[in-house]
Amino acid sequence: MTAIVDLTTEQGLGAYLSKRLIEYEDIVMLTGDGQKNIYKHAAPYLHSNNDFAFDPTRMDYESHALQTLAPLPVATLPKAKVHAVGWHSYDQEHKLLCIEDGGTRNLKTAYIDESLDIPQIGQDLGNWVASLHLSTVKTPLSLQDPHDLGSNNPVGVSIYRHTYNNLHIALAKYDYDVGLAKLINEEYGSKLATDNECICHGDLWPGNVLVKLDETGESHAELTVVDWEMVRRGTSATDVAQFAAEAFLLNRFHAKRPLLSNFFKAYFKAREGEGIPLGRGWAKRVLIHWAVHIAYWPIRVKWVGEEGTRKLVDLGVSMLKALLADDWDQVRTSELLQDIIPQWEAVLSRP
Repeated sequence: MTAIVDLTTEQGLGAYLSKRLIEYEDIVMLTGDGQKNIYKHAAPYLHSNNDFAFDPTRMDYESHALQTLAPLPVATLPKAKVHAVGWHSYDQEHKLLCIEDGGTRNLKTAYIDESLDIPQIGQDLGNWVASLHLSTVKTPLSLQDPHDLGSNNPVGVSIYRHTYNNLHIALAKYDYDVGLAKLINEEYGSKLATDNECICHGDLWPGNVLVKLDETGESHAELTVVDWEMVRRGTSATDVAQFAAEAFLLNRFHAKRPLLSNFFKAYFKAREGEGIPLGRGWAKRVLIHWAVHIAYWPIRVKWVGEEGTRKLVDLGVSMLKALLADDWDQVRTSELLQDIIPQWEAVLSRP
């Protein structure tokens, strides 16, 4: 019987590495900074709450994605400055993944660094995300059958609905009709279980994009996309929406920079270049997800004070109501789109 190893501590990981004759100088618990080699362990509970069960098979899907799925955009973007984090090894029994060091900063913390070419980063990410979505339409995610397009990452599918399931908490807190949250969850949250357009990263936001400048300080940064536990087959709209929502918050509260406008300009151009123009159906899924995210997450992750948080919930609710009413004129005037409407106009004009 294999002895139980506590890989959630420095001591436990040290014992694991020593037993396998893997040399190391030091072990440091990550707090967002990169190291030479990263060991990532999936415990059967949430790190911040041991009472919250969290299926460790999510690490099987992350390892699988990094080995077979994430490199696919490289074929269409051979000179891209963006790549999925490199895979080194995986111990499935202990749910311990070894990956490359992608740098010491993520895009969220580095956003205010004026030496970064944020417009270029937005363009690079838009191209890469579009390539990921376009190149994986017929790529299975199954761990057992390499031809099964119907199988999915059950952890990713389940966890991704968390925001929809809990939207009512934000609406109740600010005296909105929780019936709106129920309607959105039933009509749109439910779609997450059956969406099957392409491979989605599943947790795409600036905090999962590591930024590294070369030794010359070149502003054209290398970008490493990390944290693929929630990878799943789904709709491209949710990847785009989550990134957009978090980039919107960065722009609103950290620094006003053209990350999002360049991201969308590149993403739309790449999709249209492949003969796949996007229209209102796709736009509605993006904007629904974006609005739900803006209305819910700021009550969990503090960006601003109470009054500012209320305004974010107001923004989300206003957008949700406009979309349910198919009031595209009101959609166009939303603060969510105020800095990017030129990039969105063609999409909003298509049926």
